[in-house]
Amino acid sequence: MRVLGVDPGTVATGWGVVEEVDRRLTYVAGGVIRARGPLAQRLARVYEQTQQILSNFAPTCVSLEKTFVGDNVQSAFRLGEARGAILVAAAQAGVAVQEYSPAEIKVAVAGNGRAAKEQMQLMVRRLLGLAKAVASDEADALGAAICHLHTHTFTAQVSNQRSRPKGRRQLVPSPSGDCRFSPAGALRDAARRRRLLRASGSAVVFKRQFPLTLRRSLLLGPSRRVWFPFSPSPSGRGAG
Repeated sequence: MRVLGVDPGTVATGWGVVEEVDRRLTYVAGGVIRARGPLAQRLARVYEQTQQILSNFAPTCVSLEKTFVGDNVQSAFRLGEARGAILVAAAQAGVAVQEYSPAEIKVAVAGNGRAAKEQMQLMVRRLLGLAKAVASDEADALGAAICHLHTHTFTAQVSNQRSRPKGRRQLVPSPSGDCRFSPAGALRDAARRRRLLRASGSAVVFKRQFPLTLRRSLLLGPSRRVWFPFSPSPSGRGAG
């Protein structure tokens, strides 16, 4: 999957193309669009350069930073105008657009929603394995692309989990210590517990003390070890 990240601006617009292959992020290209002159000419240059980048690298998606209103409202207005030029270029090219807030991008890249510019540059360089540092505007754009790739991968994994057929599952510890689902092991454990209950003469007490649903959950417990919810006593009643 190839994503174009854009950090919009009317004076300097950062852009970066990142591709994910086998869960590895690869830097494709990046740079900064610098515009001078009246506002209309600057927006026209941002629009034209964005069109050219989309044509040259053919990304499947554009990851764009959302408008952030800080202390300067005029800066937010100018940012929205630059975003409009980029959105029009992406729409004409038929490329989908995903938007993320600056905090979401910083969390995805640096793990901190208030990361500084220098920290973002360092983390982008490490994640992409770049030999040299990148400009601040380009680093923000590459961070937007990385944010979308991480979000897309996580969303796809959740969708795959939800699409799997539902049924009774049992987590059993493997020899390495981690827990894995083993349907065959679950059935073997249930049969083994039934045989031991019958052999110990406690099956009748087991049925009397526990309802059917609870008996099933106990016989198909999460542990592969053989345990009993009670210890048979000479009086024929289980001890809790």
